[in-house]
Amino acid sequence: MVNENYNGIPNCWDVMGCDGVLRKACTAYPYHGKECWMVTGTKCGQGDHDMLDAEEKIMYCRNKCMFYKENIKAKF
Repeated sequence: MVNENYNGIPNCWDVMGCDGVLRKACTAYPYHGKECWMVTGTKCGQGDHDMLDAEEKIMYCRNKCMFYKENIKAKF
């Protein structure tokens, strides 16, 4: 179940322009598109970065991810 605070936030794969193949390979798809920043194993940067480690994932999202900066950090 998606947190109601995420209402109005798009799925990350729509913002980042991920194609169907990349979406299916990503651990955030299909249920965690609004909270991908909390999921390890995602295909960040359109597959350029496999985020397997939680600490690495959070640092990447906070510093480099356009989806996180514009939709999560800006709202909360």
